[in-house]
Amino acid sequence: MCFTNWGVERVWHPVVIRIGPNTTRTYRQRSDPSVRLDTNDIYFIDLGLVFGGHEGDAGDTFVTGHAPEHQACADAARTLFDEVATIWRSQGLSGEALDAFAGERATAMGWRLNHAIKGHRVSDFPHAIHKGGDLGELPSTPSTGLWILAIQLAHRTKPSGAFHEDLLSLPFTD
Repeated sequence: MCFTNWGVERVWHPVVIRIGPNTTRTYRQRSDPSVRLDTNDIYFIDLGLVFGGHEGDAGDTFVTGHAPEHQACADAARTLFDEVATIWRSQGLSGEALDAFAGERATAMGWRLNHAIKGHRVSDFPHAIHKGGDLGELPSTPSTGLWILAIQLAHRTKPSGAFHEDLLSLPFTD
């Protein structure tokens, strides 16, 4: 993919697209290559892009056709992301506490949270030379603009899920 027209300097991780049952797999797990997008299906895209020498990471879930359960899952992932980001902004919880809160809220919403997906630190490219780590294992409050919050939900009984991730940041003000 070419993102240079958007000011993207490079990608720091491959573009990840997961479809149907592959939406429950983690970043490091390979997708089943036989899975194809169906008329009423769910999929997500995860992009790790570098802008101005600084890494970004964003992902979101989309639904094709008429698939109310899939749409509910995609909506729940976005809602849970917003709830976790809001509590981080208002209460300054640690990464560990945010992960626990996300798990409790996912259960209350009727979904399973994939605790293997915890979010991570980004920085100047490459972030691996800076202090890295998983957000869900951070014993302190994540700093704004350095941590990616990742939410991956799964249906309780069916092989499908949703993913949403973005930078933890303070709201923009005019």
